[in-house]
Amino acid sequence: MKLNKTIIALTVGGILTVSGSVVAATDSQPLQANEFKNVIDRTGSPEYMRDYDFDDHQRFNPFFDAGAWHGHLLPDNDDGMGGFPGTALLTEEYINFMANNFDRLTVFKDGEKVEFTMEAYSIPGALVQNLQSDDVTVKMTLRFASNRTSLLETVITSDSSLTLVWDGELLEKYHAKESKPQTDKTIDEMYPDYNRKIVASDDGLKVTFGKVRSTWDLLTSGASEYQIHKSVPLKTTVDGYQFESTAEISGSTTIYTTYTHVLTAEENKAEQAKIADILENPVKYLTASEQRWEQYLEKGLTNPTATDDQERVAVKSIETLNGNWRGVAGVMKYDSVTPSVTARWFSGNQTWPWDTWKQAYAMAHFNPGVAKDNIRAMFAYQIQENDPVRPWDAGYVPDLLAYNLSPERGGDGGNWNERNTKPSLAAWSVWELYKTTGDEAWLEEMYPKLVAYHNWWLRNRDHNGNGVPEYGAARDKAHNTPEGEMLFTVTYKGEESSHAGLDKYDQIIKSGKYDHIEIPAQTAASWESGRDDAAVFGFIDQEQLAKYVASGGERSDWDVAFAQNRAEDGTLLGYSLLQESVDQASYMFSDNQYLAQMAEILGKEKDAKEFRAKAEHLADYINTCMFDEATGFYYDIRIEDKPLSNGCAGKPIVERGKGPEGWSPLFNGAATQKHADAVVKVMKDPNEFNTHVPLGTAALSSPAFGPDIYWRGRVWVDQFYFGLKGMDRYGYRDDAIAMADAFFKHADGLVQDGPIRENYNPLNGEQQGAPNFSWSAAHLYMLYNDFFTNGKK
Repeated sequence: MKLNKTIIALTVGGILTVSGSVVAATDSQPLQANEFKNVIDRTGSPEYMRDYDFDDHQRFNPFFDAGAWHGHLLPDNDDGMGGFPGTALLTEEYINFMANNFDRLTVFKDGEKVEFTMEAYSIPGALVQNLQSDDVTVKMTLRFASNRTSLLETVITSDSSLTLVWDGELLEKYHAKESKPQTDKTIDEMYPDYNRKIVASDDGLKVTFGKVRSTWDLLTSGASEYQIHKSVPLKTTVDGYQFESTAEISGSTTIYTTYTHVLTAEENKAEQAKIADILENPVKYLTASEQRWEQYLEKGLTNPTATDDQERVAVKSIETLNGNWRGVAGVMKYDSVTPSVTARWFSGNQTWPWDTWKQAYAMAHFNPGVAKDNIRAMFAYQIQENDPVRPWDAGYVPDLLAYNLSPERGGDGGNWNERNTKPSLAAWSVWELYKTTGDEAWLEEMYPKLVAYHNWWLRNRDHNGNGVPEYGAARDKAHNTPEGEMLFTVTYKGEESSHAGLDKYDQIIKSGKYDHIEIPAQTAASWESGRDDAAVFGFIDQEQLAKYVASGGERSDWDVAFAQNRAEDGTLLGYSLLQESVDQASYMFSDNQYLAQMAEILGKEKDAKEFRAKAEHLADYINTCMFDEATGFYYDIRIEDKPLSNGCAGKPIVERGKGPEGWSPLFNGAATQKHADAVVKVMKDPNEFNTHVPLGTAALSSPAFGPDIYWRGRVWVDQFYFGLKGMDRYGYRDDAIAMADAFFKHADGLVQDGPIRENYNPLNGEQQGAPNFSWSAAHLYMLYNDFFTNGKK
């Protein structure tokens, strides 16, 4: 393991402004970043605006940093020309490639092209390219200088005069999947208003874009631009979508180039002064980037017992999370971290609470400033009592924020989602940031927001008022009629019919005259859990259901029931599934504990006492009501018409099988030791969860298990990490480390240079889902901190 670390004292969390006194690394103080070349494969030559992989995500992994809205690739061939291809633009809420080679450098000596051999690689924080010939060398280093501008240093060594030629061409092809065209249409045919134009300037050029409001794939303001500025005078000619720029140099020289993507006229105006300062003081900005990344590694790589491969995975995680960092833009009020810069539906600055809590927990250890802003970004849209759209949801944190507001809020965005929220892990994340920074002002800032969120759960999602909230769905046009009647669609004997109302729903369920029922509120409730199609919420494939019934089960075991939640004055607040979820109860247990600790620090002793009492109640309820002695596992419970004699709302829903919700009481510390022992026994059972890649999202014994099903089999790294933390908490650290080792050995692509993906097949370790995925990266980093020990810790 290598531990050459540069000691620095710069603030992480934003773009750094440093004085001229900052000293770059020397031979005696090497950059630690240089030890981690090509951790992620950043090569590629996109030929299409949407150049997709097998799963409909961009198949290349551009380098993004510092919250920027554009990215660059490394060349994937040795053509002897310099530059970084594959310009990727984030067009508000989507990633689209602008060009393959753009600003590609060719060098001429005495009228002849200089033939180079090329070396190109990435390190944390930079792309590097070296071109070598007998008498000319070119070294190109690209870093990000601001959240809109990248900076390229081109160092040319030559004893002779040279002619430098840069050229580029905008893409014309629109869409391919795994290199196979999906349409014959060009970009211009798909988006006639995009109106791309290359305009030359004295020091470079700009690409302007027309206004496009294509909700699901391309959004531009009409004032967005991509700009190139150079530190040498240029002669530029433009021919349609192609350009060529030339400059003459007398010998060895260093040239600086800025690449800027701005999304609005206001951004453009503000960025010009920054660009001027960057070109005036380029070394300052390059050094700031260099040392910012050294601090990420210095702060983040602190596990002395991890192997070199495990440390490399930690670096990949840090690169992934910082690459998904977006600078503030659109209606977002703070910087945020998105699930994936390259994924179809996760790009731009689309931000979810469930992802945020996990990302921020990990980034607290190496980039706490951005981690805090990520949390602030979510709470900036916490619903207030005077909210014009949903005042009954005061304290609520919407499920998805984005660049554009929803139509209900005056915008034209299609991704913004207020149909549901996410589980109660916000205080867990806020507390971790306090532990790593010691910032009491942070607690003072967040505490009232967390309390309001906590209280919303008890007011709007606790149908039976017993202090154990349910997952559910907001009052929303997607879920109910204007009169408040729940919407659903029934398929029976090949015919589909639409209905509304709980009474009608119950009537159809009792009649049995349905083959399938599509319920938007059920979908939202599963989204609210963060486990979208989990079996515990009644989801099962039709073939699996038929097999279940044939083996003696009841179809009704998979039916879900709903209740309206209303305020005292009769106002409809939303819907609850009529089941109490053991994971949310466990998260609320720890939420109470974290809030009690915060209240104590802030001198709110009365609050602390109340939160501790709530935590004690939840722990007792979880262990009394949600544990099944016969199977040795925790489950959700149905809410019956009347509570049982022991005070429980109903009995555990054992028939839908075991899932990761069963170890949530261990992760959160609510389980008794006896119950934890039983749960760990199930987790270690090779016929349940101890598979090739352990701890999938459904046990092998589950009627709904499928190794390729999103939340009914695949291994998600967050649930895996929660399981290991729970095992460790209850005395099973050696078993947890053994599972971590199995995961590390069997999960495909961890050590190789592929991107971190969403999830893994539990039977063969195959990667699945979105690439460059933040919460997988976050939990891989946590695994590095806590369990990647090679048996030494």
